[in-house]
Amino acid sequence: MGFFGRRRKKGVEGTAGGTASEATAPGGTTSGGPGRRGGGAAREAAPMTDEERERLTRLTQEAYERGIAHQVLPSRARTALDAFDRSAGHLDELFRAAPDDPELWHMRGALLYSRASTLLALGRAEEAVADLGACVDAYGRSGLPSAPLLAADALIRRARAHGEAERPMAALADVDRAIGAYVTAGAYESPHPLLPDFARVLALAAAVQLKVGDVDQALACARQSLARYKDLTRQQGGLGRIEAGYMVDAAGDTASRLEAVRGNWDAALGVDLVVREAAEAGLGPLGPALAREGLHLRLAGRVREAGPVLARAEEIAPGAVAREEETAALPLPPSLADALTAAEALLRERKDAPVPVGELAPLRQELTGHESYSASVRVRMGSAFAPKAAVLVRTAELLLEEGQVAQAWRIALETHLICGSIVHRAGDAAPDLLPGLAGPWGDALEVAREAAVTAGKGSFVKDVDAAAAQLRAMLTAAPDDGS
Repeated sequence: MGFFGRRRKKGVEGTAGGTASEATAPGGTTSGGPGRRGGGAAREAAPMTDEERERLTRLTQEAYERGIAHQVLPSRARTALDAFDRSAGHLDELFRAAPDDPELWHMRGALLYSRASTLLALGRAEEAVADLGACVDAYGRSGLPSAPLLAADALIRRARAHGEAERPMAALADVDRAIGAYVTAGAYESPHPLLPDFARVLALAAAVQLKVGDVDQALACARQSLARYKDLTRQQGGLGRIEAGYMVDAAGDTASRLEAVRGNWDAALGVDLVVREAAEAGLGPLGPALAREGLHLRLAGRVREAGPVLARAEEIAPGAVAREEETAALPLPPSLADALTAAEALLRERKDAPVPVGELAPLRQELTGHESYSASVRVRMGSAFAPKAAVLVRTAELLLEEGQVAQAWRIALETHLICGSIVHRAGDAAPDLLPGLAGPWGDALEVAREAAVTAGKGSFVKDVDAAAAQLRAMLTAAPDDGS
């Protein structure tokens, strides 16, 4: 039967630009460090004197800063964790005296963010994901004006962790929320004080989309990130090492590869030039940058220009050209637009088509006919999306029946993400939307699970199961509409 029962009548989430400094929570190191998990004390505590509070705050901060100092060296990561845990213990004592203090929640979020970075460096991804989830909650409970953007930074980092673990649903839901927070803050405008932060979030989103998401959205994120880094370079007269790392390793890598796949050679080589100039300035590895530029020159038919560039690349980094050739030959998964186009071709061949082809083509245009960075930008129709979600599910089922598993997965995954985005954006009105969306949303998850099983993707299956459990929890919490 699957998770929900089919056709029910009632309805029932480093290296790419990563540096040691990324481990420090944005905005989280100036007001006293961090905190651990949970939320304050479960028992009554004696009133704390001002002297004791100052002492504990000092100890919390000192231990946190020792953790950050050790974190810079990978060999000291475990020492950093010990320091963060000591900081957390002091902060827990502060929480016992003031469990609702917004500043303590802010400190807790900062510690969890930094601690998660160390856990990721140690390969302990599951623990890091848990800490980042608690970090998002801590920033939210602080209620501070900066909380939404601090949480967004934790979300995009968690998205990377989910992406590395091949959990696309969780990763892309986090991408959507992170980008949404910056868009809500108006960071898409330039100039804007949040320009460096939004450029970084878009760069990381591009890397996550390229790994487990939609390649069209990966390219959109990368292009927008590069445009913002260009604005930032113009405003500042250049980029720092950290900013250049995100520009080159995440946005640049994604844009160059995908522009080349599309045969947009001028665009690909334009990105390659930016990356190579950064490398020549000491802001990245030069050999791989030259290898990619030379390969793209050769593929673009500019063989005479490519020769010296490729030769220099091999001299600096032997084997770099072969590695770039291997990367260029890797197949890319279909985008949502590709999957829907494939479905239209099938529908035209079928006399018993489950969806009129004339109905699917406008929906494809509506969802993919404009540049989008995440699920929230795909659709803005709220509850009106439910019947269209049902069309998408029937389309995904057809593709699955015809053995086009990757295409079926893409449509089912994107349907889930759009439904989740609509409900998340609805806020207090979400319970009113759930009854209509729940049926096709649950069906989309069933198709996604079947596609993941067919493809032998165990991590994808677990990801779908987790998403289904979240949907069930939402439906259980929603008030009964009496239908």
